[in-house]
Amino acid sequence: MRQFTPHSGLVQAISTFDTHRFRVTEIRDRYMKLYPDTQNKNDVRRWVHSFMRTFIKHGLLIDVTENSDKAAHYRATVQLRAINNPQTDKKMDDELLLNNNHPAIQKRLVARQHDILISLGATEELESLKTEFPDMAARIDQQLSAFKDQNVRTLGKIKALESLLVHH
Repeated sequence: MRQFTPHSGLVQAISTFDTHRFRVTEIRDRYMKLYPDTQNKNDVRRWVHSFMRTFIKHGLLIDVTENSDKAAHYRATVQLRAINNPQTDKKMDDELLLNNNHPAIQKRLVARQHDILISLGATEELESLKTEFPDMAARIDQQLSAFKDQNVRTLGKIKALESLLVHH
């Protein structure tokens, strides 16, 4: 397999966005400022766009397009920023570690949020049963207490996962 070497001018243009989101047209504009003798805007935009999937595949960009976006948005990863600034420190290592684990952490967060919704539904049902069957109140209270303890622990897990993702 051939070694991938990203275009240095494109890496330089993308690096100017640091950790901020950007679109292909914004990269094109920055690239054209860095290299004013380049061709027309449409050709440069198409050329930049042709690299996006490859940069994502090689871990240099992340697609951060949201549902409300009309155009694709990207963010440079720590690997791409390290190409332009080879000095790495603890913060960059931490960010690289988080970038590599982000999908797994996000998936785990969604699972914990799902757990809390299920538990809340169970709590609501038990509260309803307690009103309907007062003779079972002691047993239902025991179950409610167990679910409430479980909810507190699950909310703690959600908070921990969210705190990791907030700094991403």
